[in-house]
Amino acid sequence: MSALRIGLATVDYTPPPGLPLMGNFRDDYAARGVHDPLLAKALVVEDAGGARAALLAVDICMLDRQNVAHLRQAVAAGSGVPPENVLVHATHTHSAAAPNARFLFGLDFEPFRAAMQSALSVAASAVAAAERDLAEDRLGIGYAQEERLVFNRRLRRRDGSTQMNWEALLPGFNPHEIEGTWGVVDPRVACLTIERQGRVVGAVVNYGLHPAILAGDNWLYSADYPGYLAEALARTQGEDFTTLFLNGCCGNVNHVDYRDPLQGRGFGMTQRVGYVLAAAVAQAIRGRQPIAADRLAVSSRRVELTRLAISDQDRQRCLAMMEEARRQPLRGQVDGLPEAHYAGLRLEMYDRQRSPDPVEVQALRIGDVALVGLPGEVFCEIGLDIRRRSPAGHTLAAGLSNDAIGYLPTRESFAQGGYEPTVGSTFYQPGAAEQLADAAVAQIQQLFSP
Repeated sequence: MSALRIGLATVDYTPPPGLPLMGNFRDDYAARGVHDPLLAKALVVEDAGGARAALLAVDICMLDRQNVAHLRQAVAAGSGVPPENVLVHATHTHSAAAPNARFLFGLDFEPFRAAMQSALSVAASAVAAAERDLAEDRLGIGYAQEERLVFNRRLRRRDGSTQMNWEALLPGFNPHEIEGTWGVVDPRVACLTIERQGRVVGAVVNYGLHPAILAGDNWLYSADYPGYLAEALARTQGEDFTTLFLNGCCGNVNHVDYRDPLQGRGFGMTQRVGYVLAAAVAQAIRGRQPIAADRLAVSSRRVELTRLAISDQDRQRCLAMMEEARRQPLRGQVDGLPEAHYAGLRLEMYDRQRSPDPVEVQALRIGDVALVGLPGEVFCEIGLDIRRRSPAGHTLAAGLSNDAIGYLPTRESFAQGGYEPTVGSTFYQPGAAEQLADAAVAQIQQLFSP
């Protein structure tokens, strides 16, 4: 008999249309309708002594530390799970309502704040619902490989420069100028299964792929491909099957194959990715092996990151750029962000640059499995490094957990250039991502020490 009890729940927290979408720069941020619901999904674990912890995965682009504090407080008020034992994960869909003002360039967020706080409180209620579902379930773990969906988006040109792979969708792109990529991908699909009365009733799915297939040309709420993943698994595993998606370290990984000019965006592509991934998850479920469900433990550390410095000269340049943007309205774009957006962020960075930023890295032990929550858009190589060094039998790492602190590129990627190491896309000195990896591994070692 399992020493752990497990509970699962799903809550529809979809806010009303009209709230600003987050994830892309737009002329008009307002959501115009709902294509598919935005869901919050929770897994609650209770050990033999009554201690509890929770995973809360929300279909949203990103949640900063203030949003996470709000969610944890709401969880604590409505359940028996201590706030410090909640790992909050944003799946990173670019088609969800914005929970804060970051990246909403030129928009006053205040009129929407109360509605978003209310929506997040509904999302938090998934934990209490999962708590009511606690039962003595069996845990298993299964793996599969799906290489066809993941592509390193940092292309290495023959002249040594960096080009982002989404530019392959634009006129004039020449694939013959591309020599390769600057990094790798992680095609592993990891699936932590929950089995109740002889049937698998849910799974925590860990896979590293940007849910930005729906970009700045979509104005409908959508969970992006994780929504289609859940839809496909409900059709194959049972309508009551719960798919809790933990996006992996995907800061430099997306769905774009620059060699295929026929691929695209939109809901057709989103469905294809979700359904193909669901086939891999089904394979992982079939091949699952039972794991020990004998221990629950939670750890969290604050890691002080050194911020990037902004010079007085750069500050003056940014002030001039912001003044120009006020005179000449900017046009929205499907990918990327305008220079004025970066100028605004650099001005904020200038005021804070002398203060280190303490950010949270969290680790959970559930039986033989280590779950790691990292607070930003972490490069794939960092997740692979954590897994390689982890003493746990099974390690699942998730980015955009418990905070949203921008991109966390590898140390060597700064010299390569490109979108993610741009000042304003990333906020910390080279080596910050590796610091977080070290903190994660140290916590796993502690949680799995004899």
